[in-house]
Amino acid sequence: MSRPDTRRAGRTSRLLLVGLTATCLGGAATWAQTPPSTPAPPPAAAADEAEHAALRRFKALFEQAVNENNLDLMKPHLHEPFSVVTYTDREFKDFEAFKARWQKTRDELLGSGGRYRLTLDPDRSDIFGDVAVAHGNSDNVMVTASGDEYRFSSHWTVVFRKVDGQWKIFRAHSSLSPFDNPMLRAGVRKLVIWYAAAALVVGAVVGSAISLLLARRRRPAAATA
Repeated sequence: MSRPDTRRAGRTSRLLLVGLTATCLGGAATWAQTPPSTPAPPPAAAADEAEHAALRRFKALFEQAVNENNLDLMKPHLHEPFSVVTYTDREFKDFEAFKARWQKTRDELLGSGGRYRLTLDPDRSDIFGDVAVAHGNSDNVMVTASGDEYRFSSHWTVVFRKVDGQWKIFRAHSSLSPFDNPMLRAGVRKLVIWYAAAALVVGAVVGSAISLLLARRRRPAAATA
């Protein structure tokens, strides 16, 4: 190969090298400026997440119904049949009976003007086709009409069933520890105080009666002497 040909080949190689380098740098810059888009979730996963979102909306509904003492807010979302087991270990299969007992228990515990506030802390629900199981904990605050405040936590489970594309409340259950229960402790403390006071009164009465009896016995003896 002649010297001019060698020079032309060298220039061609350098041009190719510059072109390839520019192409690579341009591609890298484009990649840095436009990150790869996140792939869309598969249809099944998107549908599952939509069901979870629908179930999460019940949290606000339950809290509003309890905090405003308006259980009728839940009525349109009840399955037929429906059942619930409450803190007091009572089972109800009729909503009106459940609501009446709820109000009676609430009035007995809180009195007129008392307040009850519920905050739910749900776990991720388990979905099995047209059945879903929601569960979690709750923070409860009760303030009686006399100003006594009780704070306690509880566990709950709600079973939903899907009817005509809508989740309905099929079964609800809540549990409260019989040992770590501030209301129970307060009740026991009041009973102990009451029994102690009663024992004190009875002891005072018995002591007075015995003293009176002894005094009467001493009087005839003194008169005889």
